[in-house]
Amino acid sequence: MKQRLKEYFYFSKLERVGIIGLVLVIVLLMFAKYLLVEFYPKNQFTQKDTSRIEAIIDSLEQNQIAQKKEVESSISNPAKQISLAPFNPNELNASEWKAFGLSEKQVAALLNYKEAIGGFKSKQQFRKVFVINDDLHDQLSSFIQLPEEHLEDKPAFQKWEKKKYEREPRVYSKVNINEADTTAFKSLYGIGSFLAKMIVQKREELGGFVSKDQLKEVYGLTEETLVRLDSQFVFKPIDVRQLSINTATIDELRAHPYLYWKHANAIVKYREQHGTYKALDEIKEIVLIDDSLFQKVKPYLKL
Repeated sequence: MKQRLKEYFYFSKLERVGIIGLVLVIVLLMFAKYLLVEFYPKNQFTQKDTSRIEAIIDSLEQNQIAQKKEVESSISNPAKQISLAPFNPNELNASEWKAFGLSEKQVAALLNYKEAIGGFKSKQQFRKVFVINDDLHDQLSSFIQLPEEHLEDKPAFQKWEKKKYEREPRVYSKVNINEADTTAFKSLYGIGSFLAKMIVQKREELGGFVSKDQLKEVYGLTEETLVRLDSQFVFKPIDVRQLSINTATIDELRAHPYLYWKHANAIVKYREQHGTYKALDEIKEIVLIDDSLFQKVKPYLKL
């Protein structure tokens, strides 16, 4: 828009000199009557002289307005008097562009732009030529022998949109929590050496995992990490290590993560008082072992 306004108010050097001179004359004449009153006696400066000066000023102002309208008309409607026919803007030379009412400077700018982009490929691209105003563009549009749009006119995200959706889905590694070593656990995003060691240590203390939920008991393993890696943690049942409640000592029983010394001591004391256990459920008779604890430790016990 800035460039178009610049072209709109463009005048040659000779025209600028003439306009500046004309403005100076108008200013001098506007103030002439006041200057003459000061330097000449009132009886020598009549009303007739004032009227004649005002008439000259009005005439000069009307001429200036007429010249401005003529310039505006020639700039805003350069193709008003031309005859239009279908054409390819890449094939016109300087003389043919001048026939549309363009100046030599405008034609030179247009041809330079065409060379810089390697020729016009669409009407939308041609409309970016700043030396041609919107009115002339509208007149020429239906006669231009070019497509409305070209691939280069479209934003980059539209060109590569199809390729974006063809990207192959990422494959995440999976680990069996009952078999994986520390190296396998560290291959998961968010599991470092410390957490990998804690998971393996917890599995060994328990004698094997009987559920993925037991990973919540691993020190340092957050709920957020467990949710994110849930699909990568694979659980496959195994024969976990079991303790015999009829033969295990207090130290052996209390070594299990789910049993404290008080639980282990109570199991052994009950056995000594009542004889060998006939069923695992018998340890529920012990006051210290409630149903919740029994269900947790049951997979790791045997007769």
